[in-house]
Amino acid sequence: LSNARPDWRFNPANRISMRSHFSGFWLRPALSSSRPARRTDMFWWIGVYATLLWAYNGFLESLLAIVWGSIRAAVRREKLTERYGPWAVITGATDGIGKCYAQNLAAKGLNIALLSRSRQKLDRVGDELEKSYGVQTKRVVVDFNGGHQIYEQLREQLAAMDIGLLVNNVGYLPELATLEQHTEQDLLTVVNLNVVAATILSRIVIPGMRERGRGIVINIGSSSGHVPVAYMAAYAASKAYLHNLGLALAQELRGSGVEFQVVAPSIVRTNLSEQYESKMPWYVTVLDVEQMARFAVFTIGKTAYTSGHWQHCLQVLWQGLVPLSLAVKIVSRVLHKGARRS
Repeated sequence: LSNARPDWRFNPANRISMRSHFSGFWLRPALSSSRPARRTDMFWWIGVYATLLWAYNGFLESLLAIVWGSIRAAVRREKLTERYGPWAVITGATDGIGKCYAQNLAAKGLNIALLSRSRQKLDRVGDELEKSYGVQTKRVVVDFNGGHQIYEQLREQLAAMDIGLLVNNVGYLPELATLEQHTEQDLLTVVNLNVVAATILSRIVIPGMRERGRGIVINIGSSSGHVPVAYMAAYAASKAYLHNLGLALAQELRGSGVEFQVVAPSIVRTNLSEQYESKMPWYVTVLDVEQMARFAVFTIGKTAYTSGHWQHCLQVLWQGLVPLSLAVKIVSRVLHKGARRS
């Protein structure tokens, strides 16, 4: 340590900066030293910490988990059927994301239990999976607006199955409107399909998974679950619920062998999103559902949270760069224009 003493003299020709040293919460004058002055202070370190936190929460955590999971999968050469079990249960399995999940999981050798309200669509998709991939299918006609009694029927139909994966995909997205403009049936459908179905089905399958010591539950959320969204308030709130449910249950199930994953894509080209695609600003990337589902299935067992595709990950990152209140205003203004045109 230098024995130099504090220099309190003012010399315009050779100024000594009065730098603040954050040490023991004391402010002290700079010591005369031949070493170059360090320009760092606590505010610089706060900035570094905030940047690292934004990067880690935004993409690094998921990226590192995917890289490590890919290495582990390559070394172990473990198939999804070996790691989780032979059957995958998928809700809303006859269209959009659910159908593409069924195709990608069947391609990996899993038998598929398809849950949907249309018998005709169930038979069409089921026949396609059996013919194309040589897997077994189970087709369950169910309307998740049917009340609590449907879950007793589902419990009986799923009881004998060795379920390795549950994909909570079924959902409902009403037209853009304010809360009072939505009908009560619209709001009840959002809750029944987006919230109740995922919650009760998870409760039905988790005991069997825990007993077998393996399994994974996947909640299909949305980037709208990150930010309160006006004109689709109930839908966005339901997706936030799915995010929190999944991440909380992942902690409850630690050490049991049962995993949870939350998939939160931005806009994907499906029947639900057709009405909104033309209303989105230029910086919103709309992905083909096959492209998103293929990458999302690749991340199963590798990360507990993913946007479903790297392009949507980049798109969501901007939300972390602005205050939440500003993000809410930007998104709501865009959707307000869409709602007024609809």
